[in-house]
Amino acid sequence: MAEPDAVNSVRSTEPDGLSAATLTTILVVDDDRPSREGLRDALVHGGYAVETAADTWQAIKKVRERPFEVAIIDLDLPPVHGVSLSGWDLVRIVRAYRPGTAIIVVSAEDDVALKARAQLLRVAEFLEKPISPTHVKALVRRFAS
Repeated sequence: MAEPDAVNSVRSTEPDGLSAATLTTILVVDDDRPSREGLRDALVHGGYAVETAADTWQAIKKVRERPFEVAIIDLDLPPVHGVSLSGWDLVRIVRAYRPGTAIIVVSAEDDVALKARAQLLRVAEFLEKPISPTHVKALVRRFAS
């Protein structure tokens, strides 16, 4: 179940005065609050506009509302109200609504079958936990340019 304050919207302004509307927009989806907030903070400090979701349903709502240039999705997402939608389901939904979004998936497992599935779904990058915020920022820079 999602935490009450699990949906966060953080906007940033770059040092040169660019507004949040001109920043790369990123959606971070992870049910683990420290991981979600830590990655959000690192990306915001990197000059990105970041929104977060603690579960698949929150993420779907956000993706329907607006485009994101990059979505970072944890594959192990919990059921909500008894309905299970995995991170893989969310990848498919993001692809359907926003085909141009670069998707980075994150998993606790590093498995050849998972990587093959990611390739089939045109995932831009597959990362094994723990992830490095520095590495994620470098990926975001590459996908947003």
